[in-house]
This record gives sequence, C-alpha cells and structure tokens, in this order.
Amino acid sequence: MKITLISDIHGNLHALEAVLRHARNQAADQMVLNLGDLTGYGPHPEQVVRWSKNERVTNILGNYDKKVISKAYRKTGWQKVNNPDKRAMFAWTYRELSKNSIKYLKTLPETRQFEIAGKQILMTHGSPASISEHLGIDTLDERLAALAEMTDAEIILSGHSHKAFKRQVKNTLFINPGSVGRLDDGDPRASFAILEIDDGGVEVHFYRVPYDIISAVNAMRMTGLPEIFAQILRQGLNYDDVKPYVNNPFKFDALEPNGTLTLLTDFGLQDHFVGTMKGVITNIAPQTNIIDISHQVRPQNIRLGGHLLAQALPYFPPGTVHVAVVDPGVGTQRRALAAQIGEHYFVAPDNGLLTPILERAHETGGVIEIVSLNQSKYWLPDPSTSFHGRDIFAPVAAHLVNGMPLDRLGDRIDDPIMLALPQPSLTDQGWLGEVIMVDVFGNLSTNLIGELFENDIGDITVNINGKRIHGLTGTFGNAQDGDLIVTIDSSGYLSIAIVNGEASKTLSADIGTPVQVIFSSEIA
Repeated sequence: MKITLISDIHGNLHALEAVLRHARNQAADQMVLNLGDLTGYGPHPEQVVRWSKNERVTNILGNYDKKVISKAYRKTGWQKVNNPDKRAMFAWTYRELSKNSIKYLKTLPETRQFEIAGKQILMTHGSPASISEHLGIDTLDERLAALAEMTDAEIILSGHSHKAFKRQVKNTLFINPGSVGRLDDGDPRASFAILEIDDGGVEVHFYRVPYDIISAVNAMRMTGLPEIFAQILRQGLNYDDVKPYVNNPFKFDALEPNGTLTLLTDFGLQDHFVGTMKGVITNIAPQTNIIDISHQVRPQNIRLGGHLLAQALPYFPPGTVHVAVVDPGVGTQRRALAAQIGEHYFVAPDNGLLTPILERAHETGGVIEIVSLNQSKYWLPDPSTSFHGRDIFAPVAAHLVNGMPLDRLGDRIDDPIMLALPQPSLTDQGWLGEVIMVDVFGNLSTNLIGELFENDIGDITVNINGKRIHGLTGTFGNAQDGDLIVTIDSSGYLSIAIVNGEASKTLSADIGTPVQVIFSSEIA
C-alpha cells in the first residue's frame, strides 16, 4: 500500500496540485494523510480547506490552523505578535475563510491514531507532546525515545518543522514529509513523501516537486499583503531569512524573472544534449518559456557564441534568463557563472563567452552583478565532467527563473574572464577589420560598424582576399544573381554577400579573414 504523506500546505494551491499529480504518477493509492497547517502564508487558504474535505484525505489540525479558529487568539493573541506583517497575514487568512471552512477546521483533532496494514500509525502536527514542537534530523535520540513512550504507535508522522526526515529510534519510526507550500531550506520546490507498507516491511520515499512558482507568487501579490510573503514562496526561505533580501537592495535582486529562458550552445541538434537540458529546466521550473537562440555555434568557438548572444539580446524583455554553453574547458577548474548584467540574467562558463555583453554594460553603465557558482545544492547530484550544461547551468538557470537571488547561488566576483575581441583599426587608407561570423547563407559579417560608411555608399572599396568590391548596396534586391555585394546587415555591421550564392566559398573566406575598407579618394 502506498500512502501519500503531506503537511504544511499553507494555502499554496499551486504547490498542492503539483504534489497530487506527482503522487499519482508514483502509483500512490488514493489515501492522503495531511499533517496540518492547511492555512497561512499562501494565497488560497479557502480553496485548500475545501480540497481537504475530500473523503480520501485524513486531516489533523496544525498550529496555525488552531490559531485561526481560536476566538480567544483572534481577540487578543494575534495583537501580541510584535510583527505587523504576520499580523496582517493572520487577519487576511481569517477573512478569506468561509464560515463553513472555519466550522470544518474546528472539527479536526490535533492527533489521530489508527492501524494500516498491521501497523499502528500516529498523526501529529508537532509531536505527541505538543502541536508546536519541532522534530527534525537534529532532534536528540533521547527526546524521540521519550516521545515514543507516550504512544504505542510504531510509526509517528509529524509536520510543522517544514524539514523532511525519517528517524528510527528503537521500535518507532519518525517521519516528516516536509512542507508542501512553504519551504524554508532555499529550495522552493514542494516537498512530500510516500509511505509504502507491505509484507516486506515499511519504506519511505521523499520527493521534491517543481510547481508554477511564478503564478503562486503573482497570486500572493494580488492579495495586497506585504511583498515579503511573495518572496517567501519565490525563494523557499522562512520569514526571518527572507527579510534581509527585502530590506537590503544590495542583497535583494529587484529584477523580476519573466519566465522566459533562452539557450545558446554549440551542441547541434543531432544528439540528445539540448533536449536533456530542457528536461532539467522544466523539471525544476515547469512554467518556463524556453526559446532557442542557436545550437549551431561553431564547436568551441567562444568568440562567435558571445557575438551571437549579444546580437540576440536586445530583442528579449527584461528579466529573461540566458543560458550560454560554449565550453571547451568543461570539467576543468574554470569557474561557472551566473550574472545580472543590465536587465537580463546569464548563466555561462567563465571563459570569456560573456565578454561582448559585459563590454556593452561597462560602456552604458548598466548593472553588473556576477557570482561564481559554488553552491552545489542547486546543481544536479554528482555532476559529470563533460556535461555541465545539463548538470550545472540548466538547474541553476531554472532556479533563477523561479526567482532565486544571485547571491544564494554563489560568491560574488569582479574578475570574470574577458576575451580580447578583434577591434577595427583606422589606417591612412581606411578601415581594417575582419570577418567575425559566417551565417548559414555564406554571408560574411565583419566587425566594422555599418554607420561608419552609410554616408559613403559610392565612395568606398572593400578588399577581401584580393577581391575588390566597389560601393555599398542598399538591399539584395538592387543587385543581380551572382553579384558580389557589400551591405549593412540586420545587426548593423558591414557584410559581404553574393546574391543567391555563398560568399564564404567564392572568396575562400572564414572567421578571422582580414577585410579592408578603402575610401575611393585613397585608391590610386
């Protein structure tokens, strides 16, 4: 028999629905044991209480629920709470609950004990001694043994601490499934457990389940309650741990992730690599809108990868998370980075891939905050030495989409690797640059900015591999098939092309090929 164990939903309907779906996928039986605290801190207390009335759900009262239904606490107790945010949450939760829901909560006991498959099971929110006692992995064996003496139960189920654990003390098994709706360990995913009892004994399986955190956060904000409650959901931290981020603008990232994530790699699409990264991302942040910039970056060409990312960047909204993986140093001691640069987030290896983005930010005075990813709890377990895109960059990016602040992912740095990008130079005869990209059509994009020449359409000559091309052509339509032309491309750079042909092959040109722009007055 597989029994779903949940606790501390705290009004988070989005998390609850994700947990129930996941439990069904694990072939759990329909029995659900809920260990209390249906309400408080989440945006949907009324809907959660209504769900709990399902005949397949066995409920007990939690300490927050008890306060909500206590007339004495409502009159005087909550006023003694020295925290205006928490007072506001308590009052709002009570107002949101219908009379029927409050009446139902009043019928719930603080403990239940019964037999399932020959095992005596005790349900309690805190402990057999108190509804408010925290039990966890650090609780002393002596304390657990004393609690076990208070009951003849072989299995004691508890919640309240929001920390999943199981402990065997003599003949008693203690289990806490963690919190469904209000995590406080820095991982905002919902927590629950499945208790499996059969002739072979007892097994406990713990799960962390991604859910639509962005929608939950937005629903929380719609309540009009203080922002800190949205951040509790977003960051997976308790009130006291979130408070410094809300109060300190240097620790709290004001840039709101918009749910969009881009991918740029040199992996190609023949193999499973890109799809696997997307699977990791959607497992952690299922609501993510994933957009592919390119997976055809020339293998291990860091400079080209950075150029393509920089060209695409202006067309994405603020709060987009960009994952860029062109990583010939994978598995070495090179750092992995996450950054807020301007109005966007980035996750990439520290190999110069972000150089064009950083240079532009330095020029414009944009925000630059970079961390070295050293918090392995936000990676996949046991990362490989050859696929950091899957094991490090994808999960970290998904946590960013879910709203995790940068400085939780690693330590801040100010010395990212910067590449020496080729710069055009002005000579006596004109400009000297080079090809920096060959596109799928064989067109040659250079590092020469088009605005330098747009007023000299007929007065320049471009020299590449001994071939001279006179004048700028405004559009492809102004030339004939096979014509070799110079244009200003869609990114604003001088580009060399052949109408309905491939300039790269015809001119035997590639990335790094020199390009000279000569003003006509200088041509002998």
